[in-house]
Amino acid sequence: MQHWLRVLPLLFFLVMFGNTGVVAAAESKAVHTMVEILLKLNHYPGAAEKETLKKIVDDKATSTQERVLAQALLNVQHTASADDKAKLQALMKDASAPASIKTLASVLYNLNHTPSDADKEKLKQLLS
Repeated sequence: MQHWLRVLPLLFFLVMFGNTGVVAAAESKAVHTMVEILLKLNHYPGAAEKETLKKIVDDKATSTQERVLAQALLNVQHTASADDKAKLQALMKDASAPASIKTLASVLYNLNHTPSDADKEKLKQLLS
């Protein structure tokens, strides 16, 4: 019985705080959608992706940071525009920005026709 009294608090702690999947599950639908678009991106978003990104930009539930990312992705023509790069860099430096926002900003900032293999791995981690 005494053994269980020592183990029980540890088990409780692990169940409550040891689940790393909670972080990925907390990603917004907008972030999830942009990750999926970036994983398939080749030079620029297609017509269907552009329509989806416009909906993200226009959605009142979209955060300001997500809106910046969606607009930058919408504007991609092989790379992010100079104006968008400045906004992406600001997001990467924003201490209040979640890691997923910073990851997306970094991938878009460094984009050259398609995300690099290393960036694709970072994006895939946001989906898991």
